[in-house]
Amino acid sequence: MAVNGELGFFVLVDAGEGDVHKIREELLKVDQIELVHCLIGPTDLICYGKAGSFEELHGVIRDKLATLHYDRFNPVVKTETLVSMEAFGKPLTAENFGHPERTAAWIFADISIAGAHAGEKLIAHHDEILSAHSVLGRHDTLLYVESDNLEQLMEVIDGGVRVLRGIGNEGRAAKALSHTDTRLVLMP
Repeated sequence: MAVNGELGFFVLVDAGEGDVHKIREELLKVDQIELVHCLIGPTDLICYGKAGSFEELHGVIRDKLATLHYDRFNPVVKTETLVSMEAFGKPLTAENFGHPERTAAWIFADISIAGAHAGEKLIAHHDEILSAHSVLGRHDTLLYVESDNLEQLMEVIDGGVRVLRGIGNEGRAAKALSHTDTRLVLMP
């Protein structure tokens, strides 16, 4: 959904045996991509960008990202695109989060309760959660977290994200998130 005339999107990149730092450099050359982080996990990079419309986003995927799949010397294995429907917290920009100086992670979360508004609730209670997006795609919510160390990051995950409660279908308190997947950011 375009907010202020811009459509936020995420691209998850599986670099295979490719050089993630070179792929990151190529991704940052795409005008619509604002932020690229190298990750530990099933995908090697996460990108955040903005497009003026779905047509522009389609062009980015078709014309710009697709060329990375066919790079002769450093091909990308696969990409997955998620569309941001709603954003909370600080804007995801290179200026704000391009090179984290603290322990950083992305948390991919699946919601088990309709209307849980997980990202908004978590940002309100955890200063370490800096940005949250409700997304269309394989996951329901993406959270960007920075903490002073791994122990503090685990406290946010175990004491906040994994125990978030909401009102379930039967009117009783229930766990709001059915699944989480945390991926640490590795930046030079």
